[in-house]
Amino acid sequence: MAQAAPPAQTELQAKQSVPFWRDIRILGVFAQIGFIILVILIFRVLGTNFASNVNKLGESQFICRDGTFSYLCAYDFMSSEAGFDISDTLLDYVNTDSYWFAFYNGILNSLRVGLMALVLTTFVGLFVGIARLSNNWLLNKIALAYIELFRNTPLLLQLFFIYFTVILAFPDIKEALQPMGMPIFLANRGLSIPSPQFTSSAAVWIAFLIMAVIQFQVVWIILGRREEKTGRSSNRWAWGIIAFLLVAGIGWFVAGAVSNTQGLLTPKASRIQKLDDLEKLMLQRTGLDFLGDLETLPEEEIEAAALKLCVLRDSASETNLTRQLRAAGIPYTVRRFDRIDKATAAYNEGECEAFAAAKSILASERSTLENPSAHLIVDVREQPIVWNVPVLEGLNIAGGSRLRPEFTALLIGLTLFYGASLAEIVRAGILSVGKGQSEAARALGLNESQRLRLIVLPQALKVIIPPLIGVYLSLMKDTSLGIAIGFPDMYMVSFTTMNQSGRALQLMVLMMLVYLTISLVFSVILNWYNERAKLVER
Repeated sequence: MAQAAPPAQTELQAKQSVPFWRDIRILGVFAQIGFIILVILIFRVLGTNFASNVNKLGESQFICRDGTFSYLCAYDFMSSEAGFDISDTLLDYVNTDSYWFAFYNGILNSLRVGLMALVLTTFVGLFVGIARLSNNWLLNKIALAYIELFRNTPLLLQLFFIYFTVILAFPDIKEALQPMGMPIFLANRGLSIPSPQFTSSAAVWIAFLIMAVIQFQVVWIILGRREEKTGRSSNRWAWGIIAFLLVAGIGWFVAGAVSNTQGLLTPKASRIQKLDDLEKLMLQRTGLDFLGDLETLPEEEIEAAALKLCVLRDSASETNLTRQLRAAGIPYTVRRFDRIDKATAAYNEGECEAFAAAKSILASERSTLENPSAHLIVDVREQPIVWNVPVLEGLNIAGGSRLRPEFTALLIGLTLFYGASLAEIVRAGILSVGKGQSEAARALGLNESQRLRLIVLPQALKVIIPPLIGVYLSLMKDTSLGIAIGFPDMYMVSFTTMNQSGRALQLMVLMMLVYLTISLVFSVILNWYNERAKLVER
């Protein structure tokens, strides 16, 4: 007779028979407790080390303004006079400003170059990523060579090459390069480009622009409802843009017509009653019948006949007037002043024939002259926005926006380096979209541009955006490499402040907080956009 098998052990009995040092549940609890103790010990060591280093620094690091000691006064020194210059700032800064204001300018410089590089990197990465998949052999290989070159060399080395070998190798100001004769000057002092400048009538035009945006939305909604009713496409984009441009164009002419704030202060003896009289004055001085014949005269005669102007430095009045003088072919020379009283004094002493400024300024300054009734304020037409065009004047370039060599090198370096990384991300995102989607788009008669814009790229975003966040964050933090080529970003300003004040700890904490804030803001915005861009799958 066969012997019966022993009863099977229940699961509870099996668990009870396992020793606690082999029980995975108990080991897991012990592991978590041990990890928490380890974390506490690490923080305790770091805190003890921090307190010890603070004590070594001494109480002088935390002196309040009244001479007492308190950790709460760690940043009181930032209100002191900075005592150093910053070569490139968005806000007016002098070395007598506080450390706080210097640090703030450093933050603005970091954000300026970082945000501009983000925009340029996005365009470069998108274009090169698409070119990498092009059927054109030459375009494909150029994109591949660019990616491999810039992805596999250090960013710092690229910055050195761009700054020392390329930008500083440009000619001097007198021989500055002008690509295709455009008002763009490339020199070893940086890049000078035209920049828009707002006049007093810009507020009226901006109001019309707001109306134009509303008009665009109204046209978009109306045509959209018609499409729903009729089922026929009505080309909402084209009609919306036409409506926007129509309102904006009307606003441009209205703003210029209703605004009358710019003027030119001239002696009545000059017989300049209106701006058009300047042409007659130049013809009398040169003895010519047409201003177009000025080129036939020697440069000395042209300089002698040129209209001598006094203006306030970087004012919209100068840009507005000189634009009209250039359009009329009237030669002129400009003396720029930082203060109104100095410009008025120069005009009163005869150093210039006319003083260009806002009418309100000219009226108040005319009253200070010895004989106010002997001077006339001539109306000068204005537009809401005028282009401040750089012009070569002697050994310098006047007007326009000037991008210093350090800023230009850092901007180009960040754009090229991270543009290569983004190009590979874009390529991977496009390849993640199934071939059937492209085949279906071609079957519907869509061209390549429509296929990419309407079918491929919207689906590729779910793959592109997550690594794109990392690229953007790294780019913003790598603006600190600007110190290697002398760009005054937040890190360089902080480093200078450390050397002068001896407060390294406080500045390091400030920089960490700023970079942390920038990273968190970018992460929140891009993650929110990532959620919005995700395709809803059934």
